[in-house]
Amino acid sequence: MNNENIANRIQTQISFDTIVCFGDSNSDIGNVYKLSDSKWPIDPPYYRGRYSNGKIWIDKLGISNIIDYAYGGATTDNNLVRGSTIFNLTVPGVRQQIAMYKNTIHSRKINYHRTLYVIWIGQNDYYFNIALAFAPSIVVQSIVNGINDLIETGAKNILIINLPPFEVYPATAVFNAHDLLKKLTLDHNNKLLNSVRLLQANHSKISFEIFDLYSLISNILMNTTAYGINSTDKCWDTPHYTVVPLCSTPDTYLFIDQFHFTTRVHQFIADAMRKFLMKWKGHFRFHRSIFSV
Repeated sequence: MNNENIANRIQTQISFDTIVCFGDSNSDIGNVYKLSDSKWPIDPPYYRGRYSNGKIWIDKLGISNIIDYAYGGATTDNNLVRGSTIFNLTVPGVRQQIAMYKNTIHSRKINYHRTLYVIWIGQNDYYFNIALAFAPSIVVQSIVNGINDLIETGAKNILIINLPPFEVYPATAVFNAHDLLKKLTLDHNNKLLNSVRLLQANHSKISFEIFDLYSLISNILMNTTAYGINSTDKCWDTPHYTVVPLCSTPDTYLFIDQFHFTTRVHQFIADAMRKFLMKWKGHFRFHRSIFSV
């Protein structure tokens, strides 16, 4: 069975045939690469504008029609924290990305019931402005503002991805603040959960879901052998937007560099999300997920 047939088969099992994504480098499939005139992320060893050594979750999910507005270095809103990338180029935050999408709606024929809108954002707000670590409610409210913008476009199915364990990232090790970052991530995710519950209560005709990335990555960390992960360090270093390989077996690493997951981990994310989407019921049903290998 070829890849196209596999994708078609998966789509018949998932309620959606189109995915519209807003976010940062976790979901960027070439926007910063184009913005930087193919300077970053360097290809190779990064893969075709992705911030990984291969395809990322959105490529692997099985929904063939991808509309991607995510930019590496993006924040929730440039009016809160400016997002940037190589050459100090400003990149659109999620609220700006949604505004860009809104400007194209008149030229699109959209089946809202078959279109999944995804938001994965938040880490860069804290990384670029560590003071926000003491006020996650501000970042969560900024995400909610973006969701409300998205609702105005007519979106019917909205998936929000929560934050993974920020404290295990190689990039945050320099802060020497493991406990603070863990508390921050949990606080952020709990506030996000409560906010999405409120959104669902106020918008009964829209389906909201949270994909529990935090639990998935935590499960991988607790079961590294089962997942074939031997290192939680970075496989590449990226000083001054160059790439210095530090390992020869990236598939056994959680992180490809100090900020980003390897393509193997993106596969785990896509597999878990696919199972999640197959159970999409059209109403909010978030619970602590238990992910099996």
